[in-house]
Amino acid sequence: MLTKIAPLTGADEFFNHQIVNTHAAVGTADLSWTEKVWFTLARKDGSLQADFGLGKYANRNILDGFAGVQHGTTQRTIRASRVLRPDLELMAVGPLRFDVIEPYRKLRISVAENAAQPFRFDLTFTDYLPAFFEGPDMVIAGGRLVSDVIRYHQAGTVTGWIEIEGQRHEVKPEEWFGFRDHSWGVREHVGLDPADLVPGNLAPTAGSKAGKPYHFNWLVSHLTRPDGSAYELAYYFRDFGAEGRPDFFTGHISESDGTQIPLLRVVPELTYRASDKAMMHGRIYALLGGKGRELEERVFEIEAINPEMGFRLQPGMYGAWKGQIHGSFKGENFLDGERVDDVNNSDIVDANYRWQIRDRPLRIREGENTGFANAESIILGTYPGVTVA
Repeated sequence: MLTKIAPLTGADEFFNHQIVNTHAAVGTADLSWTEKVWFTLARKDGSLQADFGLGKYANRNILDGFAGVQHGTTQRTIRASRVLRPDLELMAVGPLRFDVIEPYRKLRISVAENAAQPFRFDLTFTDYLPAFFEGPDMVIAGGRLVSDVIRYHQAGTVTGWIEIEGQRHEVKPEEWFGFRDHSWGVREHVGLDPADLVPGNLAPTAGSKAGKPYHFNWLVSHLTRPDGSAYELAYYFRDFGAEGRPDFFTGHISESDGTQIPLLRVVPELTYRASDKAMMHGRIYALLGGKGRELEERVFEIEAINPEMGFRLQPGMYGAWKGQIHGSFKGENFLDGERVDDVNNSDIVDANYRWQIRDRPLRIREGENTGFANAESIILGTYPGVTVA
């Protein structure tokens, strides 16, 4: 093997190269480079939910992932990590596995029997809408690029089975819905920052946002019209201070034929439960450009399917958890997990605000059009249009 060229992979047989190297290398030496998939799948009656994620960190030589199920208020989570090389193309770690059966049409996620938690599943995601890109997410803080990510998401149906402590739950497409995404680029919260790095909030151009109101929403959905046609509302925003434009915003209304209509802004008027900051219900006002200076406003109503349901992502290493974080080396082959009996316990939220981040199954409506959605959120302080009760 030549020392200046990475090893050949199966993908190198095809005309897909983007850099002067093989697919075993990426176009930057940044240690935060990540490629990740995520799934959330839920029963339409809100009684059961499953989550899955897998991340590849080419410059850290790590592949890690998580999977979990929530039944009632009990969440079981598995985390696994391994050294990436030499199995660069294997999208599996420990009992977790991701398979592309047909690109953008059929994807399989599975959890084998394992020593970490008494659950396993074998689930196939089938497209309901095409995959849609979101706007690029770029953040410069402390004089350095800390985020430069692109992402697409997709709505689908689910089939297969979930087994928890020996009890089998059949997963039927008419009873379940799901969403998945795929992202890649330089990502925040990957591994630990070097101890001698200046904190981002000390940079002259950054400034500290501590104590300011903060609202974060990432929402994906699918809706069906009475004539059977389907579309989605999807948006992502995060905002400190509630003044002027959000710090980051991307949003679209996207049709099943692939058309994407960009949103100028969304104004979420939402109610969160005070004890655990769970999104309960509300309206989302979507503003679109019309002719000339005209604006069009479309109103979407959302409500939680089950007030107690919402898979927490922090145990999946979205943010530090038990000394672990995405992309960190935990040993050549690592597996652990735990059971949390009451995910809505307010003491956990009080200890760490990132516990708010959950995959929240929702119903969504626009006039006569109805469907399902998933939202991830954080609310801190008093923010316009938000009620905490």
